Amino acid sequence: MRDPSLPRVAIVGSGPTAIYALKQLLTSPQPLEIHLFEREREIGTGMPYREGENLPQMLSNIGSREVPPVVETLEEFLRSCDAATLREFGMSADDIGPETFYPRLVLGRYFVAQLAALTAQGRGRGHTVEIRSRHAVTDVIPSPDSTVVKFETPHAVGQTSFDHVVLATGHKWSEKTHPSGVVLHAPWPAERLRRFYDCRVGILGSSLTAIDAAVALASFHGRFDETDGTQWIPNSKDSAFRMAMLSRRGLLPDADWFYPLPLPGLPTFNHAGLELLVTRTSGQTGLLEACQRQLGEDLRLLDPTYARRAQPNRVEGFAERHFADRLKQGGWEAARTGLAVAAKAREARHTDPWRMALLAAHLTYESVLPHFSDEDRRQFDKELRPVFADVYASVPHRSIRRMLALNDAGVLDLHGLGQHYTISPASPGALVSGKCGTMEFDHLVDARGQTAAALADLSFPTLSHGGHFDPESLRVTHEMCRASTITCAAIPVLLRHNPFVQGLENVEELGRRAADNVLASMTPPKAA
Repeated sequence: MRDPSLPRVAIVGSGPTAIYALKQLLTSPQPLEIHLFEREREIGTGMPYREGENLPQMLSNIGSREVPPVVETLEEFLRSCDAATLREFGMSADDIGPETFYPRLVLGRYFVAQLAALTAQGRGRGHTVEIRSRHAVTDVIPSPDSTVVKFETPHAVGQTSFDHVVLATGHKWSEKTHPSGVVLHAPWPAERLRRFYDCRVGILGSSLTAIDAAVALASFHGRFDETDGTQWIPNSKDSAFRMAMLSRRGLLPDADWFYPLPLPGLPTFNHAGLELLVTRTSGQTGLLEACQRQLGEDLRLLDPTYARRAQPNRVEGFAERHFADRLKQGGWEAARTGLAVAAKAREARHTDPWRMALLAAHLTYESVLPHFSDEDRRQFDKELRPVFADVYASVPHRSIRRMLALNDAGVLDLHGLGQHYTISPASPGALVSGKCGTMEFDHLVDARGQTAAALADLSFPTLSHGGHFDPESLRVTHEMCRASTITCAAIPVLLRHNPFVQGLENVEELGRRAADNVLASMTPPKAA
C-alpha cells in the first residue's frame, strides 16, 4: 500500500533529462513517490542512445569527460565492465579514456545502469521509485487538486493523479512531407534506412545527424576497415548505391579539437561585463550589435589573426567570413585539412584562442537570448548561430575519416545548395536544385536536426490547449492547475527558445532545474 502522505511526482520520459531530474529529486530530505513513464520497452537511454534506433557503428560527439556524471562517471562505469562487455561495445580497456568518443549505444548502456543505480539509491533513502516501461502517456490533465496523467500500455489504459509532473520527453523524429509532395524520410530508427538498399539517396544536412545516416546506409552496403587507416569495403562492386549530403554550405563539421576544462573566461564578454548593457537595452533592437562589438574586442585581444579575417565585431556577414577559408578550399579538401590540423593540435594539447573564445561566448549568449528583440534574434540565428554550432558541434575524428573513406570509394558526395534551393517530385524520386545544380535521388532523408516544437505539439491535448509555457522558469501554467506544478523540460519545446539546449551538459542542467521546481514548491514558506 502506498503512503498517501508522500508527495507524488510523475516524470514523463526516462532518458538523460529524466535521469538527471531524478538524481536531483532524490536529494530531497522528505521522502517522495516518483513514477517514471516510458513509452518504449527499454528505459534509461533516450532516443539518441537507444538500441534499435541506432547502430553500433554510430558515434556520439561528446567526449567521456564532458558527460555529466550520475552515480559514477562514464569512464568509471566502463572500467567496471568486464572484457566480454567491452568486446560487445567493440572496444578494449585500452580504448577507455577521458577524451574518448564512444558509440551511441555505449552511452545508452551507461544511462541504463545509472538509472538502475539511482533507483536503488532512492529506495534506500526512503523514496518510492517506480519505473513504468511501455507506458505511453496520452494526456496530462490539470485539475484544482492535482494533475492527472493518462496512459496506455499494450494491455490496458489507465490514469493516476500526481502532485507534480515533469515533462522530460526528448527527441522526436518522424517522416515529413515537403510542400511539393516529396516524402522526407526520418534518419531514425536507423534500421529503417535499410529499405533504401541499392538506391540513390540524398541526405539533407551534413552535421552529425547526417553523418549517422551516411554511416547507417554505408553499413548496409559494406563495411569500414579501420585496421590500417580507414577504408570502406563494399559488399558488391556492382551496387547502384550512391548518396550525397546536401547542406547550405556543403561543409562537414569540424573535426573535434582539444580544449581545456574548465574553459578560460573572456576578458569582458561575460555575465558581469554585459549585465549593465543588457539591463539598459533589453528588448531593444541593437543589443546584438552592442554585444558583438564587445565580443569582437575580446577576440581582437585574444586572437588578432582570426579577428582580422572574420571581423567578428560586425554582425552582418559574420557567418560567411567565418567559413570563407573552408568554402574556398571546398568541402572535401577542407575536411582533410581540418582533420590533419585538429589531430596535430590535439597531440600537442593546443587550441586556437578564437575557438575557446567562441565556445565560452556561446554560453554567455545563452543568457542574453531572452533579451533580444525579434529582429536581433533573426540576425542572431542567421549570422551567429551557424558559427557557434560550428565550434561546439565538432565531431569525432573517426567520423570524418569515415566520410572521407566513403568519398574515396566513390559512394558519397557533398554539395552546397546555397541559401535558396528547391525540392520537387520526379518519377520515382525527387529533384533537388540549388547553387550546385540539379540532382535526382530515389529517396531523400531529412537529417537537418531536431525540429523545434511548441507545447501544443506535444501529444497531451488537454495541457496543450490550456497550458502556457514560460521558457525561463520551465513552468507550465494552466487555469485549472492550482495545487500542483507542471514543468516542461522537453527538448523540442525548449529548442524554440534556446538553440543550444541539446548537449548533455545542457540536459543535465534542465533536469536539475525541473527537479528544483518540484522541490521548491514543497519548501514550507518562511515565517514572517
